[in-house]
Amino acid sequence: MSISNRDNTLRGARNFGRLDNRSRRINGYVGSRDLVDFAKFTLGDVRELVLSIGRIANRASSAQVTLRNAQGAVIRSFNTGRQNITFRSEFAPGTYFIGVRRLRGEVNYRITAAARPAGSSGPGIPGGPGIPGEPGDRLDTARSIGVLAGTYTDSEFVGTTDPADIYRFTLNDVANLQARVTGTAANTRVELISDLNSNGLIDSGEVIASGTNFGAPFLSRVTEDLPQGTYFLRITPTNSNNSTPYRLELVATPFGGLPSNPGSTIPTAFNLGAFSGTFIGKEYVGRLDEADFYRVTLNDISNIQASVRATSVNTRVQLIRDLNNNGLVDNGEIVASDTSFSSQVLSSINQDVPSGTYFIKVEPRSPGQSTLYELNLVATPFSGTLPADPGNTLSTARDIGVLSGTFTAREHVGFLDSDDFYRFTLSSPATLQFRVTGASANTRIQLIQDINGNGIIDSGETIATDTNFSSTFLSTITQSLAAGTYFARVSPRDAGVSTNYSISLVV
Repeated sequence: MSISNRDNTLRGARNFGRLDNRSRRINGYVGSRDLVDFAKFTLGDVRELVLSIGRIANRASSAQVTLRNAQGAVIRSFNTGRQNITFRSEFAPGTYFIGVRRLRGEVNYRITAAARPAGSSGPGIPGGPGIPGEPGDRLDTARSIGVLAGTYTDSEFVGTTDPADIYRFTLNDVANLQARVTGTAANTRVELISDLNSNGLIDSGEVIASGTNFGAPFLSRVTEDLPQGTYFLRITPTNSNNSTPYRLELVATPFGGLPSNPGSTIPTAFNLGAFSGTFIGKEYVGRLDEADFYRVTLNDISNIQASVRATSVNTRVQLIRDLNNNGLVDNGEIVASDTSFSSQVLSSINQDVPSGTYFIKVEPRSPGQSTLYELNLVATPFSGTLPADPGNTLSTARDIGVLSGTFTAREHVGFLDSDDFYRFTLSSPATLQFRVTGASANTRIQLIQDINGNGIIDSGETIATDTNFSSTFLSTITQSLAAGTYFARVSPRDAGVSTNYSISLVV
C-alpha cells in the first residue's frame, strides 16, 4: 500500500488478486497524511488464510487492522502493537478486504498474507492426517469424523462468512460425550443433533442438547450420555454478526454396552432365557431410548433382586408380569416398583416371586432425562418342593391325604398368589403343630374345617388363626383335633406383600 488516498475506500482498494501458497507482502503507511488503507484479495475453493502483522517499532503509534467480507462487514479486528500477530483460519471462496486504520501516531506497517487448501496442514486428530474441506453447514455436507472413541480435536472458523460448521460422528458403544468449543474472539453455540427420521434435515426435537454456558473464555460445552448411533455437532456464533476462530474438543467415553440394545416394549425385550444366578449389563436409557426391557424365566420360586446404578440421573426400575400375555403393561401387572432412590442414583427392588416369566423395565425417573446405567440382576431359587402350586380355594387345595408324622413344603404366597390351601385328613384324634416361616415377610395362617362341605369358608369354620408373629417371620398354631378332614391356609399378613415360605404340619 502506498501513501495515497486512492486506496482509502473499498472501491479503490488495491487488488492483490487471488492468494495462493506464495506469501504476499503488503507494506504501507497510515498517519496524519493517510488515515486508512484498503487492499482486496480473492480465495478460490475453500482456503486457509494466514495473515502476519509485523510489530510496530514506535511505541507511541498503533493501528487497527480489519478483515472484511465482500460486503464490507468486519469479520475480524485487532490492533497492532509491539508484538507480532499471526492470524490463521479457514474461509469460504470469495472476495475479502484488509483494512489498516491509524489509531495514533505515524504507523509504518508490514502485512504478510498467504492461502492454501483448507486442512492441508491438518487440523484434526493429534498425530493424524489433515481433514480436507471446510465443515459444511448442512447435515449432508458435515465433516465426517468417522467412529469416535476417545478424543478428537479440530481448529476452525465460524462467523459472517461461514455461519455454521457441522461435524458428523458415529458411536459404536453407549457412551458419555463431552463437546467443548473455545472461541478466540466471540462466543459460540454448540448443538448436539440426531437425525431421528434420517431425512437429512434438522427437524423439531432433533437437537438433543445445546451448550448455553458461556463464560469469559468464550467457552461453550455439552455433556450428554448417548446410545450407539450417528450424531452431528453444529457450531454457530451466538451473534450472527460475530466471527471467531475456535478450537473443538470431542471426547467419547465408551461404557461397554450390551451387544444389542434392549427393546423398549415387552415383545422386544432383551431375553435372558431361563435365569438363575447373576446378570450384569450396561446400557443407556433416556431421551433417545425411553425404556429398556429385560425378559427372564424363573423355573423355580425365587427371590429376585434388581439394582440399577445410573451415571447421571435417577432411574425407575420395575418388575412386571404380563399376566394376560398381550405384550402390554396393563393395570395390576407391575409386581414391584422402586420408590426409594438417593443421591447415589441407585434404584433397586427385592422381591420374592413364584416361577414364571417376568420383565425388568428400566426408565428415567423424569421424562426427557438421559443416563448410562449398570443393571445388576440376581435370581436366587428357593427350591420349591411341590410339583404344582397349591390352589387358592378349598376345592383346589393341595391334597396331602392322611397326615401321619410330618409334612413339609417350600412355596410362595403374595401379590400374584393370594392364598395357598392344603387339605389333610386325620384318621384319629391328634395334636397338630402348624408352622410357617416366611423368607421376607410375615404370613397369616388359619386352620379350617369345611363342616357343611360346600367348599366355602363359612362363619364358625375357622378353627384357629395365628396372631403371634415376630421379626423372624414365624407363624404357628398348635391345636388338638378330632378325626376328620381339615384345611391349612397360608396368606400374606399384609395385602400385596409377597414372600416365599416354608410350611410344616406335624401330628
